Amino acid sequence: MVTATKAKKTKVKRDAQALREMTYLNTVQAADYVNMSTQFLEIARYKADGTGPEYVKLARAVRYKLSALDAWMMSHVKGPTDPTTPRPRVEA
Repeated sequence: MVTATKAKKTKVKRDAQALREMTYLNTVQAADYVNMSTQFLEIARYKADGTGPEYVKLARAVRYKLSALDAWMMSHVKGPTDPTTPRPRVEA
């Protein structure tokens, strides 16, 4: 019985990942998802210099893949193990 429950959880997790790969958001939804303004996403799109997330353009409609938004946000993570993060100076 335990293996059936584990298999079901694995399937749900796999289905959630598949849904995440297929989910597309418009600019307003994408801005809300990443907690930024729609203007930021629009300007990044017009600059086309790689500052914004990947998007799909169908005629006049712009869509952002949920997984692309997640990847874009993760590419901007900074932390203490990041070599570009300045370290505090220690006086001896």
